[in-house]
Amino acid sequence: MEMLARLKDKARTVLRIASNQTVDDAICLMAGSKVSALIVTENDQPAGIFSERDVFHTYLTNKSTAFSEINLENSMTRNFIVAETEDAVTAVMARMIKTDIKYLPVIEDKKIVGMLTIRDLMEHQIDSLTDEIHQLKDYIADLHEAGQD
Repeated sequence: MEMLARLKDKARTVLRIASNQTVDDAICLMAGSKVSALIVTENDQPAGIFSERDVFHTYLTNKSTAFSEINLENSMTRNFIVAETEDAVTAVMARMIKTDIKYLPVIEDKKIVGMLTIRDLMEHQIDSLTDEIHQLKDYIADLHEAGQD
């Protein structure tokens, strides 16, 4: 069973923004940093996540209000799901698919150490399965070759 700890190279840097900042501030940070999700903090502690999906939801529920007038505390997703570095990759993928989330903060020693996307996990699984297929093909070829001697 492969653990998330092996995916540290895939985990993106976690960008944080305070909940008293605006949706406009978050969008500018996301665009400037080329990320799709931010950890929202209150008193320097993680309180939620703000992603592209939250931008759309905020727009649809506040069409007449400028993003510069809406605080993140009113637009972020508070009940965000996290994974621990000891969690199995397949279990985390299943959890993300079941809960329909795209971004997953990864914690270690009660601190967020990275952010993974469902795409990161799928790419990792595809690479692992491709390696396994090549190993099995080599094994079968070796068995076939040994049988011909």
